[in-house]
Amino acid sequence: MSAGSRAGRPLTRDEATARSAAIFGVQYTVDLDVTLGERTFATTTVVRFQARTGIGFVFLDFAGEVESVECNGRALGPDAQNGTRVRLEVRPGANTVRVAGTAPYSRTGEGLHRFRDPLDGHVYLHTKFQPFAAHKVFACFDQPDLKAPVEVTVTACDQAVVVANTDPVESRTAGGRTAWRFEPTPPLPPYLVAFAVGSFRRLGSHHRGVPLALYARDSLFEELVEDAPELFDVIGRGLDFYRGSFALPYPFTKYDHVFAPEYAFGGMEHPGCVTLNERFLFRHRVTDDERRRRAEVLLHEMAHMWFGDYVTLRWWDDLWLNEAFAELMSIIAQRDATRYGEGWTAYAHHSLPVARHADRLPTGHAIRAETVDTDAARVNFGPIVYKRGAAVLRDLAGRLGWETFFAGVRTYLRAHAWGNASLDDFVAALRQSSDEDLGRWVDEWLLRRGVNTVEVSRLAAGDRLVQLPDPEVLPRHLNLRVAAFEDHDGKLVPRRRVPVVLTPGRSEEDLTAFGGPDLLVPNDDAVCHVKVRLDPRSRRTALRALSTLDDRRARAVVWGALWDDVLDARLPARSYASAVLTHGVHEDDDGVLKALLERAVQAVRVYGAPADRRQALEGLARRIHEQLAAAAPGGDRQLVFARVLVGVVRAEGHGLLQEIVCGRSPWAGLEVDRDLRWRSLFRLAAIGRDVGGLLDVAREADPGDSGHRNALMVEAARPTVAAKDEAWARSTGDDLSLAEKKAVMAGLREPGQEALLTRYADHYWRSLKDLAATGRPEFVLAFARALYPRFTEDELSVLADTDEVMESGLLSDDVLKVVREERAELLLIRAARACDAAL
Repeated sequence: MSAGSRAGRPLTRDEATARSAAIFGVQYTVDLDVTLGERTFATTTVVRFQARTGIGFVFLDFAGEVESVECNGRALGPDAQNGTRVRLEVRPGANTVRVAGTAPYSRTGEGLHRFRDPLDGHVYLHTKFQPFAAHKVFACFDQPDLKAPVEVTVTACDQAVVVANTDPVESRTAGGRTAWRFEPTPPLPPYLVAFAVGSFRRLGSHHRGVPLALYARDSLFEELVEDAPELFDVIGRGLDFYRGSFALPYPFTKYDHVFAPEYAFGGMEHPGCVTLNERFLFRHRVTDDERRRRAEVLLHEMAHMWFGDYVTLRWWDDLWLNEAFAELMSIIAQRDATRYGEGWTAYAHHSLPVARHADRLPTGHAIRAETVDTDAARVNFGPIVYKRGAAVLRDLAGRLGWETFFAGVRTYLRAHAWGNASLDDFVAALRQSSDEDLGRWVDEWLLRRGVNTVEVSRLAAGDRLVQLPDPEVLPRHLNLRVAAFEDHDGKLVPRRRVPVVLTPGRSEEDLTAFGGPDLLVPNDDAVCHVKVRLDPRSRRTALRALSTLDDRRARAVVWGALWDDVLDARLPARSYASAVLTHGVHEDDDGVLKALLERAVQAVRVYGAPADRRQALEGLARRIHEQLAAAAPGGDRQLVFARVLVGVVRAEGHGLLQEIVCGRSPWAGLEVDRDLRWRSLFRLAAIGRDVGGLLDVAREADPGDSGHRNALMVEAARPTVAAKDEAWARSTGDDLSLAEKKAVMAGLREPGQEALLTRYADHYWRSLKDLAATGRPEFVLAFARALYPRFTEDELSVLADTDEVMESGLLSDDVLKVVREERAELLLIRAARACDAAL
C-alpha cells in the first residue's frame, strides 16, 4: 500500500493507556530530508525507551512508507508495518528502534504541509500535528502522555531557513543542501513538535532575557515589518502578565511566531515555535477590534506555554483543561497586556452566543467529553470545549476569588512540571486553597451537557426568576445577578441589582421587591453561564429602547437573548434586524457593531421568510447606506458599514460595486483596499452580474495566493449551472489544496440560489459516501459541513436523504456528527422562517 493511500485507524484511549503503562523514558532523534522533490520527504527516527518487566509487543505509529526497521540491532521484515503501525517485539529495560522511510507532503494543513508561493515560486513547509498527526512525519508513540525530548535535524536547500521548537546548534552545508540540527527539546508530547522551512524573513527582539522572533514568507515581509511593533508589544506584556499570574517565568528558551501559509487554524501553541494563520498579518485595513482579536489569539497560544505545554493533558478527555483555560486567560489578560481594556464584554457578544448555539444541537456534549479515540478528539475541538469551558471557568474563578483561583493554578503547575495531568489533578490543586464544593461544580458544570435557561415570570402576585425545566438539561446551582431598569422619559435607567441563587431544589426566586420594572435582565453581568430568555414585557422594552441602556455588559446579555430568540423561533428575524438598525447602530464598540450587523444580515438572508427576503434586504441596504453616509470619514465605523453594505446591495446597485472593484471610493475618507474589492466582486457574482473583466482587475490588484483563493470563491458564487458544476468538480478533485477547496465551497452554497442548488443535493450524498472511504478526514469533514444542502427548494427530501444516510452505517462517527449538526441547522432554519413569515 502506498504512503499516500494508507488510511490508519485511530488510536484508542485504551490502547494509549496500555502503551503508557508498558513503556517510559522515551527519547527521539529525528532526521528529515525535505530536498527529495515535490511529493515526498525522507524521514528517519531513532526511538530509545525503557520497557517494563514482562513486556512483549508494542507498536510505533507511522503513516509513511517504511524502508527499514531495526529493533535492538535486529532488522525486521516488511510485515513489521501494518497500516500505520509498526509492531515491535521488545525486551524489558532499554530498547532502541530505528525506522527509516519516506512520507508524503500534506495539502490539508495537517502533517507536513507544502505550499508554493505563486508570487515568487518559493516553497514553504510547516507542521501541525494536533491531535494525532505527528506520525505522518516521523515514527513515534503518538499520544500526549508519553512526553519525550526530541532532537530534530532537517536537511533543506541551502537558501531555506528552518525554525523549530529549539535553537539550531549546528548547520552543515554540502552540495547545495544544509542540515540544520536543533537542540533537544524539553519533554514534549509528539503533537507539540514543530518546524517550518522556507525563504522566511525574520524580525528579532528580546523581552526580559527571552529571545523573540517573528517569521513570515518573503512576499509578506513588508506586512510583517509594519505589524511587528504591535506584535512584540502584546507578546512582551503578555509574558509579564502570565509570569506574574502563574509565579513562573516563561519555561522555554525562546519564543518564535511563524506566520504559515494556508494554515488551517488560527494558531497552534508549539512551545518556542508558535504557528499562526497569515490572516493575522494584515494585508488590508483593519479595525481596532480585528487587532484586539489578533491579540486574543496571541495571548491564547501564550497561555498554553504553561497550561498545555509545560503541563500537558494526559488524554484528550481533558482537552477542555488546555483550551478552556487558554481561552479564559486570553480574555482576562487583555486588560493588562493590550490597549483594548477588559475583554469579557466583547466575549459576551462574540463567543457566548456561539457556545449556547452549540448546546442547542443534538451533538451537544459535556465540556469534559468522553473521548474514546483520536477521531473523537478531532471533532471535540469546538465551542463547547473552548467557549463554554471558558465561561464556566470564569464563573468558578469568581466564586473562589481570583487570588484563590490563581493560587490553585500555581499549585497545579508546580506539582506537574514537565509532566501530564488530568481533571482530578486540577481539582486537587484548587482544593488546597479553597473550601468550595468542587466535586459538585465538576459534576454540574464539566460532566453534564447543556445550558440552563432562566426567565422572569411576570405574575399577578409578583415577578419571579425561574430556572426553566428541561428534560435534556438537569438543573444546576446558579449564582447570578438580576438587574432592573425603568423607562424614564425614553431612557432606560437602573433601578437595582440583586444577587440571586437558584438550586435544583429551589428553582424560583421572588422578585416582587423589584416592583415590576420595564426591563428585567437576569445574569446582567454575563458571569453565570446560562441562557437568558427575556419575558415578553422586557423584550418589548428592549426592542423599543435598548440603545438608551448605558450598561454595556447588560446590553450584551440582552442582545444575546434576542439572537437566541431568533434561533429558537421565538422572535421574527426581521424584528431582530430592525432592532439592530434602530439600536445596534448606536453601539460605540465597532467590533460589537460589526457582529450585530452581520447577524442582522444573517437573520434576513438565512432565518427570514424567503418570500420577504428581497424587500427585507432592500430595507437593510437602505438603512446601512444612510448610516454609512453619516459615519466619520476614515473611521472604523465607516469601514464596518461599507463592508456590510457591499454584502447586501441588490442588482440595481451593481454600479456602486463595480466602482469599488475598480478601486474608486464612493465615500470620502474610505480607502478601497483589496478586501473591499473582493467583497464587492463576490456580491456582483452572487447576484448574477458579469464579473469576467472585473475578476482580472481584482486579481491584478491582489496577485498572490490570497487573491487566488478569493477568485475561486467569486467564480463559485456565480448563479449558473456551468459555474456550479465547475465549482463542484474543483471541490471534489485532487488539484487544489484544502485551503483552496474551502474557498470554492464558501462560494458555492449561497442563500438566494435555492433553485439552482437543488440539483446538487444528490451530488452531495453521492460524493460524501465516496469520500468517506478516502482516508482524508480533514477534507471530508470540511466538505460535509460546507456543502450540506441547506439551501434547496425541496428541504423535506433533504431531511429524508439525511436520515437515510445517517442510518446507513457508511459514515464515520466524526462525519456523522457533522451531518447530524447540519440536519439540526436545517430544522432550525425552517422553524425560524416560519416564525418570520407569521410576522
